[in-house]
Amino acid sequence: MKEALRRWGGRCLWVLPVALALYVTVKGLDLIWYGGHVPVRFQDANWEGRWETRRYWGLSGALLVRLPDPLPQDVDFKVESLVYYPVYSVWRTGRFVKMDFAGHFQPDSTTSGGQTTNPMPSGGGMLKFKGVVGDQVVEYAALLDDGGTNLVGCYLSRNPDDRGHFWLRRY
Repeated sequence: MKEALRRWGGRCLWVLPVALALYVTVKGLDLIWYGGHVPVRFQDANWEGRWETRRYWGLSGALLVRLPDPLPQDVDFKVESLVYYPVYSVWRTGRFVKMDFAGHFQPDSTTSGGQTTNPMPSGGGMLKFKGVVGDQVVEYAALLDDGGTNLVGCYLSRNPDDRGHFWLRRY
């Protein structure tokens, strides 16, 4: 009995390094695949980020987005994006999916109720996007920071039903 426990104990010591090596290998392959397969049309995208689902455990990916610069205020505008599903994903493995959205940017408005005459710095605001690809409808809502360089938000998808969050950074 002790001999069997010793053998299994020795085998268990190898599980962690093997799992770590497998994780690093898969992540490295995904990084190489992503970098080598970005379509030429999106190599000049001005926003890049990540998305993560809340409904399907472990499903996440990258986003490349082309937003107008500067953002049009209080009018609808066109947004092009590329959604990347990693090579280890069970859904759309290693694929880029192009999505076109109608966007709307509402800048922050400073309200003081007449209490101060000091200027209030602003530059941020709220963005909304809605897009359709086949039967899938995706709606995004995001907040833009005051510097205009970071977006954080959430999304809802129908067909397939999903919800999650994302973040983008201007580069």
